[in-house]
Amino acid sequence: MSLLMFLDLSEVESIFAVTKNLKHKAILMLTYSSGLRVSETARLELTDIDSKRMTVMIRQGKGGKDRYSILSQTTLELLRQY
Repeated sequence: MSLLMFLDLSEVESIFAVTKNLKHKAILMLTYSSGLRVSETARLELTDIDSKRMTVMIRQGKGGKDRYSILSQTTLELLRQY
C-alpha cells in the first residue's frame, strides 16, 4: 500500500520561500511544477527545455518511456535567472 501526500498551496509557497540558493530553487520549482520524478529531473539536459512550446522533454521516464510535460512561465523565468 502506498501513502500519498499532498501539499497545499501555502506549504508549497513556503518551501520555495525558504530556499535561497537559486540553483536549488530552480530544481525544486521545475520538478514540482512539471510533475517530474527526481530521477527524471536528474537526467534533464538543457536541450530538453523548449521555451517556445513551453514544454519539458522527459527521456526514459517511468517504464523507459519518453514524454512531454508543461513548463510554467514562472519556472522558465527562474531557469533563465539561474
